[in-house]
Amino acid sequence: MSDVCSNLRLRSDFYFTAEMQGAFCVRVPAEGARIRFHLVLAGGCRLLFEDRDLVLDLGPGDLVLVPNGKAHILADAQQKTGPANVMPVDLATAMAHGFDPQTGILRNRKKVPNPAPGDVDEKMVRQMYGQMHGQMDGPTQEPTHGPDADMRMLCGFCAFDEAIRHPGLALIDDHVVLRGGDRREPLQQLPYEPPHDAPHRAVLAAITALATSRRPGWQAALARLMEVVVLESLGSQLGKDDLPPGVLAGLADPRISRVLTVMHRNPEQDWNAESLARHAGMSRTRFVVRFGACVGVPPMQYLQDWRMIRARTMLRDTNLSMDEVALRCGYQSMPAFSRRFKTRFGEGPGGYRRGLRKQSGAG
Repeated sequence: MSDVCSNLRLRSDFYFTAEMQGAFCVRVPAEGARIRFHLVLAGGCRLLFEDRDLVLDLGPGDLVLVPNGKAHILADAQQKTGPANVMPVDLATAMAHGFDPQTGILRNRKKVPNPAPGDVDEKMVRQMYGQMHGQMDGPTQEPTHGPDADMRMLCGFCAFDEAIRHPGLALIDDHVVLRGGDRREPLQQLPYEPPHDAPHRAVLAAITALATSRRPGWQAALARLMEVVVLESLGSQLGKDDLPPGVLAGLADPRISRVLTVMHRNPEQDWNAESLARHAGMSRTRFVVRFGACVGVPPMQYLQDWRMIRARTMLRDTNLSMDEVALRCGYQSMPAFSRRFKTRFGEGPGGYRRGLRKQSGAG
């Protein structure tokens, strides 16, 4: 799990701090494969999903993860329950009318109707919201908390390298709630909530303290802690029954897990289905069928994809020559390696490395 996640470059970033007064109801749109998170700093609110009759009540110190870019609604704590009862304003509209780029704070203003197409500068809104790119060095000015704010919340996201799609590595629940307050009652209809005394509470307390104090470097430190929360949540899924096909289901299967381990540790070896089946202690036919059922792809395709992910990491993080990277990924032929890399990522390994150096100013 650690090997997969380190190579996929899990990162966290922030959208804004929301300071809301009175009634509010905002629709957060679907967005790629990101894991959005909301940390309640003060007051309370409700999170709803339009496609199901579920309402989550969130209080001070509570953190909710909404994975897979799923759309959802944030509303005041007095909002009537049930998606049919809410009249949300699109986030783009709320940003256009209430976001302060100097402080990074979103405040609700007098309720305005959703605009007609073209009435809002969508490019500006997307840049403010952070959908184009995160800004870890973005607004750090100390916010001037309004005395009338009923709810304060930090909103951001976690995401893996968007150019890489690793089979089945995702939070399978449509939300995960971590309780940071002193309340001990369980949430209704919650698919996953760790025990009250679970280790996550110490991490959550540190996250809340950083977000509240905003000492120098708070954003970078908080981002790393958020990544810890996501990794812990991913790991917790290994104990679930009926995992969907993917790498998590493979890791939960003792025999397939052994094969995944040797693939990851030694991608340069000349593996084939027969040699991998021996590590699983199975016949070739049974192994191929079982691997595909667990992971969702044939074993040699998984190996090929993993080699390309490792190559991308080495090209990014080391000064190894192209030939050495190719060898460490199981390719004796540089042209074959280049063709495979270009097929997987849309550009050759040389172009990928030059682009990284250009971005960093090293070339």
